[in-house]
Amino acid sequence: MPMTAILSFINGIRGYLILALVAVSAGLLYGWSEYRQGYRDHETFAKLQTAILNEAARQKEQALQAQVNDLDTKHYQEYQNAQKTIAQLRTDVADGKRRLSIRVKQPICASKDAEASRLDNGTARADIDGQDAQDLIGIVIEGDQAILQLNALQDWAELIAK
Repeated sequence: MPMTAILSFINGIRGYLILALVAVSAGLLYGWSEYRQGYRDHETFAKLQTAILNEAARQKEQALQAQVNDLDTKHYQEYQNAQKTIAQLRTDVADGKRRLSIRVKQPICASKDAEASRLDNGTARADIDGQDAQDLIGIVIEGDQAILQLNALQDWAELIAK
């Protein structure tokens, strides 16, 4: 009897057991789908966050590139202006419109009657030969160009370091 009582009890609750098994299975299936959906949502969120960060970096890079381009334009214009000034100076020295001279302590005169040119403060000056003047202008040009390049490099490094 005890065995028949147990079997009859199980037959009586079999519907409930099947219902419980279906409920547990449904719960597990629902939990699994929520887990997978959560993973997909997390993956989507990560992709979205990466896209936002990439766009911000791209905008920052474009702004920096625009600043570098402006800086390049500025320094190129300075270089062009310096080139024009140098070309004009070379032309003026070659044509005799401008003279390069140096101060001298004891002027040497070609004759007793000739005097060395003097400035208001009494300092004597001597003109520099045309080719030597052109050579000096070349040295000055190289120095000016080096200064322009150094200034451009310093401005660029300062901009990039911001």
